[in-house]
Amino acid sequence: MLKKIGKGILITLAVLGVLFIILMLLPEDEESDSSETVIAEEESAYTEETTVTAEAVPETEEIETQTEEKLDENVATVSIPQSEISDRSLRFTTVTLDDKTVTEDIFKDYDLTLVHVWGTFCSPCIAEMGDYAALEKELPSNVNIIGIVNDVYDGLDYNVFAAQDILKNAGATFTNLKVSDDIYSVTSSLQYVPSSFFVDKEGHIVGSMMDGAHFSDTKERLYSYIK
Repeated sequence: MLKKIGKGILITLAVLGVLFIILMLLPEDEESDSSETVIAEEESAYTEETTVTAEAVPETEEIETQTEEKLDENVATVSIPQSEISDRSLRFTTVTLDDKTVTEDIFKDYDLTLVHVWGTFCSPCIAEMGDYAALEKELPSNVNIIGIVNDVYDGLDYNVFAAQDILKNAGATFTNLKVSDDIYSVTSSLQYVPSSFFVDKEGHIVGSMMDGAHFSDTKERLYSYIK
């Protein structure tokens, strides 16, 4: 009888030993499965991150396009009635106040150019120069302003420094020309300063010469051409 009981105990212990071994093996399998799951999740996250990065390129291109469109917003529509475009094309050679050679090509890069004629002896010209300096800064990129100093002549230094001081004090940075023989043939019809006239990109005078026009009149005419 005791032998049978002893055998039963041994069998029970053997079974328990086997179960214990099985239980010891189970956590390793679960850990392995867990590790594989973590690796799979990491690979999935990496794939998603790569996909997001690849999709970011079109957004950059869109921003660049929008920037270009903003730059284009500074271009105005210039509307000049055909009846106001003169048949006369200006042809000239002269120099700036700092002796750089200029021809009618100064007009070709702009749809419209305001030409302001003034003199160093002219009190109203000096008083309004600050207005023209401010106007220069608000002009669209396809509209320009240049000055002609009617008492500064090509080949002479007389009044050059006076003209430069007036411009500097007013904060005016636009190009100013000396009077050459070619320029005189254009301005000789003007009796007063300040005066103004407009030129298109082909060098044609636009509208009438504004003899003796003050800043307010000139600006009003300018913005009648700009939409």
